[in-house]
Order: sequence, then C-alpha cells, then structure tokens
Amino acid sequence: MESIIDNEFGVEFNKLYKLEVIVSGEHEALVATIMQDASAKGFTLLRNVSGMGHHGFHEGRLLYNDQHNQVMFITVAARDSILAISKTLKTLFEKHSGVMFVSPVLVSRQEYFTP
Repeated sequence: MESIIDNEFGVEFNKLYKLEVIVSGEHEALVATIMQDASAKGFTLLRNVSGMGHHGFHEGRLLYNDQHNQVMFITVAARDSILAISKTLKTLFEKHSGVMFVSPVLVSRQEYFTP
C-alpha cells in the first residue's frame, strides 16, 4: 500500500479506493454478497435514497415495499477488491438500472478497510 504523510497535520495516510453504488432495493442482498465475496471488510448502507437522474426525480419512502426504493452502498477497499466488485456489478447493470462511482481516497486507519 502506498503511504502518504501529510506534512500539515503530521498524519500518515494510505491510498485506497471508495466505491459508491446506487441500485434498486430488490438488489440489496445481492450487492452486499458481492462486496463480501470480494473481501470488502464492510460497507455503509443508505436506504430510501432520493435524487435526480436521466429517468427523472426519484424520491425515497413513497412505497411501503423496501424493494422499490433506491439504496446506496459505500465501501472503501484495496484496488483488487474494488475491481472485482466493479466487474461483477457491470453485469448487473447490463439488465438493471443503477450506477457506481469509484474514487481514490486517503485513510488513516488502513486496518479497518483491508484484510
């Protein structure tokens, strides 16, 4: 892992990657399994996500069925784990709606995010 020392704060950071995924609630269990199978140590799950996209405005909590709402997963992991998750999700997005974003991040406690 690449370490970076921020001279302003004197803190050592490690470079990892953040993956953000927004999918229909019906795919929540599948995405969670994909992340766990790729050795992501954990994730944050936000349910009832609202937002504007190419299909118009989507508002959370309109229906009583959680599977019809949007959910957002956020995970931070090593490059290889993020690549594995991304490749698997790409096949999901060929038939179902959803988006994913990948960005580099700096973390101060690498052991929380890597096996």
